[in-house]
Amino acid sequence: MIKEHEEIFDLECEGLKIIQSAKGYAFTTDAVLLANTVRAYKKERVVELGSGSAVISLLLSKKTPAKEIIGIEVQPRLADMATRSVVLNELTDRVRIVNVDMKLAPKTIGVGYDVVCVNPPYMEYDGDVESATEIDICKREVLITLKEVVEVASKLLKYGGRFYVIVKAERLTDLISAMREYGIEPKSLIPVQPTIKKDIDTIIVEGRRSGNPGIKIYKPLVICNEDGSYTPEVEAMYRNE
Repeated sequence: MIKEHEEIFDLECEGLKIIQSAKGYAFTTDAVLLANTVRAYKKERVVELGSGSAVISLLLSKKTPAKEIIGIEVQPRLADMATRSVVLNELTDRVRIVNVDMKLAPKTIGVGYDVVCVNPPYMEYDGDVESATEIDICKREVLITLKEVVEVASKLLKYGGRFYVIVKAERLTDLISAMREYGIEPKSLIPVQPTIKKDIDTIIVEGRRSGNPGIKIYKPLVICNEDGSYTPEVEAMYRNE
């Protein structure tokens, strides 16, 4: 089930486990925050773009009653690891991983989905594609830009479908501009602070395909107390409360 340099980690969410590698990409708190924001209901179909090790897709299988969850991942090693995590958790009836370039997702899996979520590569990249590492591809705009991610999401979503994304605060203008350009109306915004004394670092945004104008801005979500422990709100997310 696991390969060299891999370990099985407990996600502390209804028995979920995930295969992670000591070398290369590993999920961060951003993924957990996004997974706790996504709303998906019974009979709905969800697509996670750039699923990496599939932590969001796995969490959504417990945090929502979604009928189907598809993770799109371009990197073969990560897609393989994610697929084995799905098998490990006996979720093959609801979750599947597709190893394909995100830009080809609409042609590969079709369109008309209820929900699309993504923790995108939102840092700029000025190096060569050939020299990019696994982590570079996950975190930087090596193979796809933030704007192109939004375009793909728009194609996948049905009319009225919901889009969930988390980005660095400095990319918020780029994100909302792209959402408007591709017909996804921003509907809610959650600022995220590392601690109460630090500036807002990331933003979670929910959009609606062909939605009406109007946005709700929530109070900031603070991740850690000053002693480094998680705040009660984030602790509850990890415990799936």
